[in-house]
Amino acid sequence: MDGGAAGMGGIKIDTLTEANLHEWRQRIKMILELRDRDHMLDEDGNPTNTEVRELALWKRRDTKASAIIGLTLRSEQLEHVSGCKTTVEMWSTLQGVFQRKSLMNKMKARREFYTVEMTVGEGMLGYINRVRNLGENLKAMGGEVTEMYVATSVLNGLKSKYENLLVALDANGEDELSLEFVNSRLFQEERRQADKSPLIKRIGDMALVVANYRDQGRRGDLSKIDCY
Repeated sequence: MDGGAAGMGGIKIDTLTEANLHEWRQRIKMILELRDRDHMLDEDGNPTNTEVRELALWKRRDTKASAIIGLTLRSEQLEHVSGCKTTVEMWSTLQGVFQRKSLMNKMKARREFYTVEMTVGEGMLGYINRVRNLGENLKAMGGEVTEMYVATSVLNGLKSKYENLLVALDANGEDELSLEFVNSRLFQEERRQADKSPLIKRIGDMALVVANYRDQGRRGDLSKIDCY
């Protein structure tokens, strides 16, 4: 599938990408647990061929679990698992593809983690979660990722409107910059700026009215002044 999210009976899960493997894996496990299919990810869960009835039941459940995972994959990703016969094999293949511990992939993951930037219109919670996911992907490839590294990466990628907060945090010293503390301050600053925005707009509107009044007054055209 090529869409951005897959529906699971009212539950939506983003399609798998290189950036969201950790979150995707967690959500897939939750979906399988809700459907009582999480044991399909257990490599030791396959019954022996002598247990015919159990094997038939296991195959039906395994097929459903594989379908749940498959619905969250893009067309090009389905090629990676087209030859997989079980959910465990599909699960292992996908993690191998997206978490190869090659030098190039590790370098790419490290670069994405340390150069991530907050995008226009992105909320603070979504941004922080995106940085955490990049960190988890890097850690899965053998990279060292601590909470301090995550906090630093989050702060480095903030927009310029958070510059005053960065100065204030810098004054606290590195020892006090825990991820929990940084997140708390960022959420507070986001709310403060959101509360301030309507006031700034109102002041701007009033300034425009005054400028319009003065301009029309200078032209002697006071009869056309708009009253508010």
